[in-house]
Amino acid sequence: MSEFIPSGEANPASQLSPAEQDAKSGSGLAIASFVTSLALVFLTAGFFSFIGAILGHVSLSQLKKAGSNQNRGLAVSGVIIGWVSTALAWIFLIGFISLVVGAASAVDSNWWDDLMNEFDQNYNSY
Repeated sequence: MSEFIPSGEANPASQLSPAEQDAKSGSGLAIASFVTSLALVFLTAGFFSFIGAILGHVSLSQLKKAGSNQNRGLAVSGVIIGWVSTALAWIFLIGFISLVVGAASAVDSNWWDDLMNEFDQNYNSY
């Protein structure tokens, strides 16, 4: 029965060094960076993919500090996908807004006055 009661002593073989902990957390962040960047391209049309890019930067920093290259490619991919898709999404939005503004300025602006004059003429005829 006493073998099931924790004695408070940790198994020293299962503890990781700080460099190994950084490498492990950096590797996990690299995967999260790639998945987040890719998922947000589809979920938000790329507008919030910068979140995955930021995770990738943090992951690359931790991997560099640990001296590890484990999942470094995923972190770099997350950074590239995140920033490129965010930039393209915002460029598209700005272009779309300028297109709408340009089209609205090309329309004759007297249509409202004409509509109100016609309304007044028809309303006053009764």
